[in-house]
Amino acid sequence: MDKFSEFFARLISYIFHPVFMPTIGMIVIYFLGNVPGFNSYSIKSDKYTALLAITILFIATSIIPLLIAVILKQQKVISSLQMPQKEERTIPLILTCLCYFSAYYLLKYHLELNLNGLIFYFIFFGMFATILGFLITLSWKISIHMIGVGGVAGILTLLSKTSEDILLYPLIITFFCAGLIAFSRLQLNAHNSKQIIAGFCLGFGCEILGLFYLIGN
Repeated sequence: MDKFSEFFARLISYIFHPVFMPTIGMIVIYFLGNVPGFNSYSIKSDKYTALLAITILFIATSIIPLLIAVILKQQKVISSLQMPQKEERTIPLILTCLCYFSAYYLLKYHLELNLNGLIFYFIFFGMFATILGFLITLSWKISIHMIGVGGVAGILTLLSKTSEDILLYPLIITFFCAGLIAFSRLQLNAHNSKQIIAGFCLGFGCEILGLFYLIGN
């Protein structure tokens, strides 16, 4: 692999790092989902609530996990922020799952924010996908990057259902990004094709479970 290809692959891996995906998913919902009370056309108080929820999720699932990863790298528990060996991912993923759960609990039960139930659903099943990813990683190196982008694709698919308007262009862009991420992980020999496909299917599938929720309601 030439230097440019390696640089490009690493750049894509960092830009679309899994820790950013929960926040990206929430932003996508806010601007494209047309979820009542959680969109850019909401009243001022609802916008404040949405901003608070996004901020808390960003701190819990992006900032704190990144800080933890930096500390673990300094302590030589992990070799890089990409954590190339599956054994390196155990502690970071456990802590990330705890952060995710803390954010969910804080938003739903402690702050009792007046958020649409779908928002809590998206957060919960994103957390569920992260936990499953951790459990699988104990014995097999599934792609956490692809779990993240698969979750965003699943969210967009569900939003197409709830808004009764197919979000065609956002879906095309998301699948294009998924292709770039898959390419970068393969180029860096971080995963094989089975691990890539399994990661995407897990992230996508966990969010798509919402179809059963929607059908039942």
